[in-house]
Amino acid sequence: MEENEMFYYLRIPRKTSECGTERRVNGSHIEIQNTLTVTLSKEQTISRRDLLVVWKCVYPRHYFRNTRLRVDNEWLSSVSLVEFNSSLQLGLTLTLFTDESYTSKYIDAITIAPEDNLFLQVALQNENSFAADVLLRVESCWATESADPQDNIQGVILQDGCAVDETFHWLSVNGQAQKSRCYIQMFSMPRGLPLYIHCLANICGPLEDCTKSCSSEQRSKRSVSRKTIDGNRAGIVSAGPLMVNQRATSGVPPSYWAVHMTMIAIVAGSIGFLGVTVLAMRATKAVMTYVERLRRQ
Repeated sequence: MEENEMFYYLRIPRKTSECGTERRVNGSHIEIQNTLTVTLSKEQTISRRDLLVVWKCVYPRHYFRNTRLRVDNEWLSSVSLVEFNSSLQLGLTLTLFTDESYTSKYIDAITIAPEDNLFLQVALQNENSFAADVLLRVESCWATESADPQDNIQGVILQDGCAVDETFHWLSVNGQAQKSRCYIQMFSMPRGLPLYIHCLANICGPLEDCTKSCSSEQRSKRSVSRKTIDGNRAGIVSAGPLMVNQRATSGVPPSYWAVHMTMIAIVAGSIGFLGVTVLAMRATKAVMTYVERLRRQ
């Protein structure tokens, strides 16, 4: 905080928890609040809080899409405990990775471009030898613009164990191991808020058929669906948030592309000019040759 003879100036650090700043977030707005206390009777034996100023700023959440201030920057990676039988509980996890090597995982809120791929892994936390022969099948995956997997607006990625469109790809056979890997091309949702990914997975016993055959029928990502857990061997896991930056691009930035287009235009113009020059020289030479022949006659 800074002050002069007339004003107090307050600057909010990027970590809003510093200096006592409180932050509240709901589905549509973010609220930042702090309290300024000025004591004017400090030199007296009895002091009182002479001035108390509570200030508050409320912004729509989409205002923060292209700013440095992150909304909900705490990374969420949930673990769901599933009771396989009366004596065995298994943990389900959802982890988001940066590429197909599955060696570097996201552990903090990040910004990703819509043309980038997001790599997912749903796995069992199996530290019990009695569960060595159980299998995992991912039933469905979807995205929401809040941490609530039951949000009213859901972008469906995987439905009934099958991809909803060609942007979803399996990197392992679903239902034949204790983990499933896949990737999806990123997308945005109507409100442009940070996205959370959720998956519903089921645990299969050793004598059960855990695989799933899929037809060619596909549905739109923007279809709305409610996910429920059927049976005691299923659980929902979540991870996020991911900010989809519509201005972000992979590869050559737009400014570089403009430069490249300019260079292409210059080169094309030069080639065209040289071509016209050559044709003009040939035409001139032909005319001079014709005139010379007429003189000789």
